[in-house]
Amino acid sequence: MSKRVKVITDPEVIKVMLEDTRRKILQLLRNKEMTISQLSEILGKTPQTIYHHIEKLKDAGLVEVKRTEMKGNLVEKYYGRTADVFYINLYLGDEELRYFARSRLKTKLDIFRKLGYEFNEEELLDIMDKMLMKEHEVKVKISKEMEEREEELRDFSNEDIIHAVEWLAMAELGRDDEYIELLKKLSRTLKR
Repeated sequence: MSKRVKVITDPEVIKVMLEDTRRKILQLLRNKEMTISQLSEILGKTPQTIYHHIEKLKDAGLVEVKRTEMKGNLVEKYYGRTADVFYINLYLGDEELRYFARSRLKTKLDIFRKLGYEFNEEELLDIMDKMLMKEHEVKVKISKEMEEREEELRDFSNEDIIHAVEWLAMAELGRDDEYIELLKKLSRTLKR
């Protein structure tokens, strides 16, 4: 049986999740169990390729066989996620993940420029990086609490749980003087 919330803290598992095809497989499995054939057809990849990615996801503890069905002489395996919601933290100190997180921030800077904002790139990246690190720490803490109390949360939708994490994180960060100072620096640094 899958969990409601699963916090992923192993950098190697996070890297498995971030590969493009595996990320798409996890997205497809969010709503229903699927076979390798179904995933192959939707993603336009060979069954062998999908099987390879499924095995990586299984080894990482992210997917599992949920049920099997006989189709003639063949056994069809239906795969599903091991949790409804995965929460990952890109700020665990692993240099490759931190580089990935920072490159994702650079994309936001491109958007800010297109909208007419002016800023010192390195200063803004540093502020945003520190803010995200703090946000991730708080969200991991809250997600772990939810993971431990998932039985009490079974009647709530995944969307409600995700939003609850966001609101609880905002409340906690609102009490963090260092985060509030970073927010003020962001406001001063990012201007039109």
